[in-house]
Amino acid sequence: MKSGWKLSMLALSALLQSACGTTTPPEDAPDGGAVPLAAADCAVGNTAALQDLGDDLPDGTGTPVTTMTIKNVGGTGSYERVTHMVPGVWGQACPSNACQKATTPVSGALAPFNEELTVNFRGPMELYDIAVYRPDASSWKRVSSWNRCGSTNLTFFNNLGGTGSGEWTLCGGNSQSYASADAKTAVAAPTRFNGTLANRVEMNILSDEPCNGTGDASECGFYRGVTRHGWAGAKIFAIRARMPRYTGPITEYYDDVPAIWMLNARVVRTAQYGCNCRGMGSPGGCGELDVAEVIHGEHPMHATSTIYSFEGATGSGPNYFMRPVKESATFIVIFDASGKVQMLRLKPDAFDFGDSVSNATVSTWLAMTGHTLSMP
Repeated sequence: MKSGWKLSMLALSALLQSACGTTTPPEDAPDGGAVPLAAADCAVGNTAALQDLGDDLPDGTGTPVTTMTIKNVGGTGSYERVTHMVPGVWGQACPSNACQKATTPVSGALAPFNEELTVNFRGPMELYDIAVYRPDASSWKRVSSWNRCGSTNLTFFNNLGGTGSGEWTLCGGNSQSYASADAKTAVAAPTRFNGTLANRVEMNILSDEPCNGTGDASECGFYRGVTRHGWAGAKIFAIRARMPRYTGPITEYYDDVPAIWMLNARVVRTAQYGCNCRGMGSPGGCGELDVAEVIHGEHPMHATSTIYSFEGATGSGPNYFMRPVKESATFIVIFDASGKVQMLRLKPDAFDFGDSVSNATVSTWLAMTGHTLSMP
């Protein structure tokens, strides 16, 4: 009896390690003193990720798809990067040059999405797995990951600088800040996310690699407050999430509109909602991809997609990903070196978030067809 109990516990331990990776982060991991999760917590998180609460059905409008392809992503052009932000002086109006910019020429099949990106999330949302992959000679290797068991090479941020970390200035407003475990507040040190984003709460991720230098000449360009490196070049983002409905009163535009989107990391390093390089067409457009964004209005089950850059903008129109309310979904976003972005909505158990993805699997993903968009 005791022998069988031990074998059962070993089997359970192996299953949890396989599903969630290590349950104890390295001692030097920048998790802000967060308590490592126990195996039982990992089991609960993994079970919730795969729990099927029913079928999410189309609302009878538009066209639900599981694949969106964006062609002709890159090109030759420029955007206006922020080189400095004047903080301002109390009692005085902000000067006209408070947001200082310079032209940044770019060129390439993925430009500007070959530059460092950050991934952004808005609740209501339950997140279960995040992974970032980069190509090497034989496969795509995982370089960053998070689940409810632990985190590797990821830092969680929000836009509340000046309270727990980061800064607030009169002319620039809030900078980026380290996010608390529920992302509702700013904290003094990097802290591991707990998996739940409440209604209207926003969070973004970067790696845990520091940006050396200061000012416009630093590795990451000009930034305010706190930041880290993002992910450049060809890359794959894999995200397993559920977007439950918000059941409270709808009083704000951002009630019950969960979203997953990606930005050039320069945007969040200055001010995500203020002085930044965001935009479309001349003279702006350093890159934004809305992967699955629920828009305020009549279609709360539609998660739409739009891409913006110096070339302009294009969106999915009446085509959309079904919002994963009753069953979580795995979103795969491939920034391929050829200049193509492929976005997939897969079943929650269709991908294992392992250490690597074979070239054959990536080729299969890239060959999937659905709705096709094209940049100008």
